[in-house]
Amino acid sequence: MEELLQVYRELELALGLASQTVLGAASMATSSRKHPGQLKDDVTSPGGTITGIHELEKGGFRGILMNAVVAAARRSRELSQN
Repeated sequence: MEELLQVYRELELALGLASQTVLGAASMATSSRKHPGQLKDDVTSPGGTITGIHELEKGGFRGILMNAVVAAARRSRELSQN
């Protein structure tokens, strides 16, 4: 969110953009039968939005998400056994 504020300088606009992006992605993921990677390919363009995706990949974003999901699932199993 802080990054959006640096770019847009208005909290309301930044919140709206972030919220609509997540809402749109979730809607596409639940309403289509496509793999998330295919959805990403469908909405990105060379030299445009793909540059943001590239930065996420350089930072290891996919691995971080995978680790978070695995850790949350593990902890959920631990808590359910108590």
